[in-house]
Formats: sequence, C-alpha cells, structure tokens
Amino acid sequence: MKKKHLLTSMIVLFAVVHSYAQKGSNELKIYYGIIDSELLRKESLVGSGSYDNKSSYEIGFKYQRNISGKFSIETGINYMSCEVKITPAMTGITLNPEYEDLKMISVPVYANYTFGKYFFANAGPIIDFQNSDVTFDSQSGIGYGIGVGGEYKFDSFLIYVNPNFKRHSVLPFDKEEYHQKLTEFGIQFGIGYEF
Repeated sequence: MKKKHLLTSMIVLFAVVHSYAQKGSNELKIYYGIIDSELLRKESLVGSGSYDNKSSYEIGFKYQRNISGKFSIETGINYMSCEVKITPAMTGITLNPEYEDLKMISVPVYANYTFGKYFFANAGPIIDFQNSDVTFDSQSGIGYGIGVGGEYKFDSFLIYVNPNFKRHSVLPFDKEEYHQKLTEFGIQFGIGYEF
C-alpha cells in the first residue's frame, strides 16, 4: 500500500514538473533543515506515556516553476528523521524509556508568492509516507505546511532560508481514534540554481 501511494505521488510530481518545464523560469534547490517536532493529540489521554522527539532534521530538494511575475508552484522530495523517546505511563514500577526512529518521505505541493525583492511566502498540502516501523500512530497521510523566507540571487545561483510550520497526518491513511499528529517548527537553509 505504501509503495502504491509513493508511486502515485511520484507520477503526479513528474507530471507537474513536465507540464511546466516547457517555458519560463525554473529553479532547482537543495536544503538542510533543523526541526523542533512533537507528536500531538487533539485530546490528551489520562495515564498514557509521553513522547519526546530528539535529533530532528530534514534534507531534500525542490523544483520551483514561475507561473507569473510573483507567483510560482514548488514541489520536491523531503526526507525527515527524528528519534522519539517513549516514556511509559507511571504504574508504580520503574520502566526504562524506549527509543524509536521516525523516518518519513514527503512530497509537498506549495504555492509560492514573492513580495519585495528578497522575500516569499509558501504554503500547501504535503503527502507523507512513513518508512519506519514504530509503536505510535503512523504519520502517513496528507498534511500541510506554511512558511515565509528570504532568498538572494546572484547570476543563476541563489541562497535561501525558509522558516516553516508543518502538520502531518491531518488526513491519515490509517485512522486511529486518538491519532497523534507530527507537528514541526523548522528552518531550512538551501542553495539553488535558476534556469
């Protein structure tokens, strides 16, 4: 099932890139991101364990296609990794925490709007595919991201920074009753090439 969703997303990604690659301004970017992430529930469960995410980061690439002077569409592939410390609920017996690795591949499809000479805002849906086995709720599904940032262009190259907020599994592929949703505040640092 995961492979089917990933294949569908890749086909959509390449169709979007191909349909816009005929004319105009294109950008390819690579980035590294620092993330502060948490697994959150809509309602807290009494007597449940706690989850503490450590060592969260992301890497990826983006393709951006200019549609008009200030408006563009961006997509790409993002790899996120973090270590989750799971502390069992208090039962009167001391239990050691467990550690699990959460790894996820995401395909964002963002609208990007440029304002001023150096600044932009971007937002849109994200399709997520968790590729690690964990004991907490799967984060595979459809989420969203929103960000603001700045970039500086010189010749055909650019550098950029993009602080952002992401919420994963808003529409999970596998629904649980009290579904945990990975929520991130992060900042991406990247370089790119315009052609």
